[in-house]
Amino acid sequence: MTIASRMVTRRALLGTGVLLVAGCGPPEATEVDAAAVWNDSLRAAQLAEAAYGNDDGRTAARRRVATLKAEVVRAGGTPVAAPADAATGGNLALAAERAALRTYVAAVGRLKDAHSREVLATVIAGSGAAESEILLALAKGAAPSSFPGEPL
Repeated sequence: MTIASRMVTRRALLGTGVLLVAGCGPPEATEVDAAAVWNDSLRAAQLAEAAYGNDDGRTAARRRVATLKAEVVRAGGTPVAAPADAATGGNLALAAERAALRTYVAAVGRLKDAHSREVLATVIAGSGAAESEILLALAKGAAPSSFPGEPL
């Protein structure tokens, strides 16, 4: 093997540069189905509401469900049906609220309009407060994280 065969030529560098530039550019815009995103959030809220059983937190959870149903309809979708049967209890309500929070936060990244973000901010705040109330009721102390619903 000669030294010349191991040398990088300007032509090879130019070809590599062209390939790199061809792969660059803005990412392709993906269409977001707002009704599906709202329905995902609605389903999570319904599961959280059902997990309360007849507990005091159910009233606030029911308001979040009503808010999200209205957003599904506003986006032109049909609201998903609430689960028929669900297990209830403090730890289950806590897990359901945490799962709902993750769903709401994910929706913020998918729905970019100001109205959606405002509604989601309200729902996230309510669900975060509910998580803290459940933790206090279970004598576990307030949420140790500034980001309720996320692992420490």
